[in-house]
Amino acid sequence: MHLAIGGVVQATVVDHIIPHKGNQSLFWDPKNHQAVCKPCHDRHKQRLEKSGVLVGCDESGLPFDPGHHWNKQ
Repeated sequence: MHLAIGGVVQATVVDHIIPHKGNQSLFWDPKNHQAVCKPCHDRHKQRLEKSGVLVGCDESGLPFDPGHHWNKQ
């Protein structure tokens, strides 16, 4: 998430790209892992999983969420 806005921070959490919801195959699949900082995991990622919307925008002001109407052409 930080790379998308040109920043770099230390990652402290291994996040599941696709929520595993108890599925052991998804839980242990290294292709389903990404490194994120704890604040992004606890705020942005959890909000995305609950609402289906990725909050925030890049340095040019375009929304991160690919489903946002500004990103559709």
